[in-house]
Amino acid sequence: MKKYVFIVLMMVMNLQAQNSFKVRVEVTVDDFAKTEDAIYLTGNFNQWKPKDERYLMQKVAGTGNQYAVEVENIIQGVLEYKFTRGTWQSLESSTQGRLINLHDVMITEDTVLKNEIKAWRDQFKASTAPDDLIVLKNFYMPELNRVRDIRIYLPKDYESSEKQYPVWYMHDGQDLFDEATSEGRLGPVEWEVDETVAKYGDQYIIVGIDHDYQKNLREKEYSFFATQKNPIAEGQEYISFIVETLKPYVDAQYRTLKDVKYTGIAGGSLGGLISLYAGLTYPETFGKIGVFSPSIWQDDNNLDVYISRLSANQLEKIQKQQYYIYGGERENRKKGDGNVVRMDEDILRFLEVHQSRLKLNYELNINPRGKHGAWYWQQAFNWMIADLSKIESNNF
Repeated sequence: MKKYVFIVLMMVMNLQAQNSFKVRVEVTVDDFAKTEDAIYLTGNFNQWKPKDERYLMQKVAGTGNQYAVEVENIIQGVLEYKFTRGTWQSLESSTQGRLINLHDVMITEDTVLKNEIKAWRDQFKASTAPDDLIVLKNFYMPELNRVRDIRIYLPKDYESSEKQYPVWYMHDGQDLFDEATSEGRLGPVEWEVDETVAKYGDQYIIVGIDHDYQKNLREKEYSFFATQKNPIAEGQEYISFIVETLKPYVDAQYRTLKDVKYTGIAGGSLGGLISLYAGLTYPETFGKIGVFSPSIWQDDNNLDVYISRLSANQLEKIQKQQYYIYGGERENRKKGDGNVVRMDEDILRFLEVHQSRLKLNYELNINPRGKHGAWYWQQAFNWMIADLSKIESNNF
C-alpha cells in the first residue's frame, strides 16, 4: 500500500513539474520612484505576502534602476503580481498617486516579464477622499443599538444649485472613497465612487455606511438569515436601519429625490447579497439595485426559500425595479466541505431558477477575467453608472 501511494505521489509531482515554469520578472524604476529601499515581488504565488524575502528583487549589475527576480514552479495558468517596498502602503502607483491594478499574465512557458514602476503610493498623501466628503461620526443605529460612521458625497454643484438628486446607499463605506481607510487582500483599494459619479455627470448623492468597526463582525451584519457559518444574523435589522432611520434622515437634511425610482442600494460580496435582499424586501423603497459578486454560496439556500414565499404584491413591485448584476469567472471560493464554488455559476443559477417568478429587469455583466475584490467592484460600479447615465441624463 505504501509503495502504491508513493508511486501516485511521484506521478502527481512529475505532472506538476511538466506543467510548471520559470518566470523572470524584471522592472525598471523611473527617476521619480528611485529608491534605496528593498523592492519585493508579491502575488498569487506567495499568498500575497507583501514582504517575502524569497522574492526580494536584486539590482541588475551595471544599472542603477533595474531589478529582477526569478520565480520557479509557476503553475500553468494565470500569474498575478504586484511590486511593493514591503508594505501595502508602499505599493507601486501612478504618477497621480493612485494604485494601479495587479499585473495579470497567462503563463504557458518559461517567460520573461518586463515592467516599469512610475511611482510609489507612499510618495503621496494617504487619503484619496474628496475634500468635501461629509463624515457623520457615530451615527446611532436604533435597530441595532450601536453607532456607525456614515460617509456622504454631494455633487460638486450641490451648494450652488437648487437641484434635487437621486441617492445611492452603499455598504462598506470605508472602501468607497478613500484608500486611507480601505482594506483588501491586494492592498488598500477603494471603489473610486466619487470619481466615477463625477465622470458621468455628477448627478448622485452617495451615502456610504461603514461596516462594523470590528471587521470580523461584518458578516453577521450583512447576513439576512442565519447560516451555519453565521448563526446570528443581523441583516434584517441592518436594512431596516437604512430604510427606517437613515433614509428619512438623509431626505430631511439634503435635497434628495425621495421616490423609489431615484433610490438605489449597492454593494459587493456579502454587501451584494444583502443589497439583493434589500431590493426584494423593500421594492417600494429601492428602485435600483447593484448586486456585485453576491456571496450566494454562504447563504445556505435561504435565498431560494425566501423568493418562493414572496407575495404577489411584492412580486409586482419587484418587476418595476432595475437590477445590475455583476460576477467574475475567476471568483472561486472553497467551502468548508472542500467543494469549490464559482460565483458566476451561482449568479447564472439564481437567474435561471428564479427569473420566471421574479421577472427581474436586469443587466448582467460576467467578466471573464474578474475576481473577487474592490478592483473588480470598482469596474462594476463604473459599468452600472455609465449605463444609468445614458438613461437618466435628461431626467434631472
